[in-house]
Amino acid sequence: PIFKDRMRIIPHAADDLKALAQDKIQWLDGLMGDKTYICGDRFSLADIMLCVFLEFGASVGQPIDPNNANIVAWHNRVKDRASFAA
Repeated sequence: PIFKDRMRIIPHAADDLKALAQDKIQWLDGLMGDKTYICGDRFSLADIMLCVFLEFGASVGQPIDPNNANIVAWHNRVKDRASFAA
């Protein structure tokens, strides 16, 4: 409903696209390891973009899978930044 009348919705593709997004989040979780941020120790545009993507996903019923512990920890670090509240 959020994009109703603004873009073409393809309902039969939804399940596959959701699964693809979850697969890529799981892949990124494996790459994160003990990094503080996506690109290492520095907060970057990559962190901002992923955070926006994940926040949007959560708002439409696709929250972060708690099994992706590295992404969950990273997301908590990003949310703890003062700029997140702005």
